[in-house]
Amino acid sequence: MIRQREDVADILEFLFHKHGDLRKLIIEECPFDEDSAGLFANIVDLYPELERMSLAYCETLTSADYSLVPRLKNLSELELLYCEVDCVYGKIL
Repeated sequence: MIRQREDVADILEFLFHKHGDLRKLIIEECPFDEDSAGLFANIVDLYPELERMSLAYCETLTSADYSLVPRLKNLSELELLYCEVDCVYGKIL
């Protein structure tokens, strides 16, 4: 779990080098703002085998970020607790 950190990108990069096969990622109360542009894309690129992801209180995810979710082919659980979602189009399986 990564909680209340502003250096999420650095932590994820470090974890990738230590545990490239991460299956579960929980991020809480971490800012996704202009300074962390591309952070969600990096998560998808670094951990394409994720099975469970939870983003709680990460308020500024964009529709472009959400459009990357289908690239996580093994994702079976996605929790977006208190995340702002304006408009997302998807296909229900």
